[in-house]
Amino acid sequence: MAKRRWMTRWYSPSRLASIAVRVAVSTVFGAFADRREAIAAARSLDPVAIDPAWDYSAASKSDFWFDFLADTGDGWNSTYAMARLLAQPELKPAGAATPLPRGRLLVLGGDQVYPTPSEEDYRSRFSAPFQLAYENNRWPPEAPPDLYALPGNHDWYDGLTAFLQLFCWRQLKTPWSEARPGTLIGGRRAQQTRSYFAIALPHDWWLWGVDIQLTNYIDQEQINFFDHVARNWMKEGSQLILVTGQPDWGYVNTRDPRSTFNHFSYVESLVTLAKRNHRVRLVLTGDSHHYSRYTEGERSYITAGGGGAFLHPTHHLEDKSFAWRWPAPGQAPQPLPPATPGKEEAPQYTRTFTLAKDAKTGEPVTFPSFRQSRALAWRNLGFALLNPEFAVVVGIVCGVFAWLLDTNARFLGSSLPETIRQAGTYSGALWAYLWLVFISPWPSLLVLGAIGGYYYFADFKPNWKRLIAGGLHAAAQTLGIVALTIALAFYAPGADSSLWLIIYVAVCGGILSATIMGLYLLISLKFFKVHWNEAFSALRIKNYKCFLRLRISPDGALTVWPVGLKKVPWDCGTKQRNPPLRASLIEPALTFLRNAALGLKKTLPR
Repeated sequence: MAKRRWMTRWYSPSRLASIAVRVAVSTVFGAFADRREAIAAARSLDPVAIDPAWDYSAASKSDFWFDFLADTGDGWNSTYAMARLLAQPELKPAGAATPLPRGRLLVLGGDQVYPTPSEEDYRSRFSAPFQLAYENNRWPPEAPPDLYALPGNHDWYDGLTAFLQLFCWRQLKTPWSEARPGTLIGGRRAQQTRSYFAIALPHDWWLWGVDIQLTNYIDQEQINFFDHVARNWMKEGSQLILVTGQPDWGYVNTRDPRSTFNHFSYVESLVTLAKRNHRVRLVLTGDSHHYSRYTEGERSYITAGGGGAFLHPTHHLEDKSFAWRWPAPGQAPQPLPPATPGKEEAPQYTRTFTLAKDAKTGEPVTFPSFRQSRALAWRNLGFALLNPEFAVVVGIVCGVFAWLLDTNARFLGSSLPETIRQAGTYSGALWAYLWLVFISPWPSLLVLGAIGGYYYFADFKPNWKRLIAGGLHAAAQTLGIVALTIALAFYAPGADSSLWLIIYVAVCGGILSATIMGLYLLISLKFFKVHWNEAFSALRIKNYKCFLRLRISPDGALTVWPVGLKKVPWDCGTKQRNPPLRASLIEPALTFLRNAALGLKKTLPR
């Protein structure tokens, strides 16, 4: 039996070091080790006809159901809870008028495992909970549901090696090789041969899964593939569900949108450039571990990254509007103005992404709600308790720093506690402390290194804001430890001994420094809407999970049910346990209509 894993402790120093090495290696060598073009050459596809395994268009006489899940494989409890919901023959979440049958296929939207994509982590954090859920809800082995997965940045940290082995094992027959079926994962058959895919659904609906690698870069072979699909495989007037690795519409920097929106915009444009009247109707993604929905024209942009990873906040979300150089999908292009030599082409269009609101309350439709998200953020005040390894390591650093100061004091014929106490007053003790810091290089270098680290950590833009935020954080940490050391030297029992003062500073300093870190994250998120990832990864909240259940009906309408699980039950242990799962709809079902005679209609009014 695979080991049942806890939620990842992101602020564990050993974990931080391991992830830092992975990120550094993948960032530096990612462009050189991008295997997508080599895989495309080795696993060629028939350009005339779609892979039969990807073609579900014949299932048009009855309802066709499929599921979307993203960001799985963190803690056992949360991942197994979602695997159980997906494995049940049908769901009747609160708010649904009728039961929702299990999907014919499951699409995974990225980051199938956390924190790194080792074979062991894939097995224990992803495959094992899905396998156990299947064993409790077995379906006929001769007709297993299908599985498709996009790689996220965490899947890419090993160059996609483990991902390809698990999800892309299927092989088509070639002159050089025999056909090979895909692996069975939790009772589902993996059907892809590359890290991206195009799936033909009933009634001329299509689903594209786009691999954006680590840097949001889309390789030319992948662009050629989707361009070919749009021009040659999709019937004229087809409707598209686009699945991508991250919500660029939410991450976009409105001051400089090119840095975050270029590649996503280009993939969207392939639909228009085909000149076959295709339309993008729905965009799905994960990466942010919550549920939110934006709209632009007739399109909905849904983030549903609640597959099992730690929760992300929602109250930092806001509408996005920015000038753009190219039209939105389906928008008529405008004539270009006369070119000016040496001057960049000016944006001609406006992209506006509006956060969906509840029709009754006017509040944004998110899971968790803004109110719940704000309340959860206050848990950062308990940062030291939630991240004890971080507090311990920081405490050791504080103790070493106090030991260096005591060494400096002994060279002057005194000790750290004696130097502080002899000053007599708080202000005098402060100057005495600073004198000990700067009379030798090592304490000074530690202070400068800490200031540089806090500047680097600050998630503020532009750089002058980052400098201010990092400087204030560094000042709070430094002054906090200084004040703590002086207070302990004056009042702590036995603190006239250097050893006891160093121990006091190590223990209390670790708690204080970790608490200041939590306070910094809380203030940054609450007032400036930054550090949302760092603030909530520290909390490791397993609750508020979600996925999407979708149906294409015989009349060609697509309906999306966002299913949320507010509380994840406790399933860890040696014995198999299956406490009840109380799922409910996050918002009423979204319906996208299709009329064969009149073409496409807008999303039903909310």
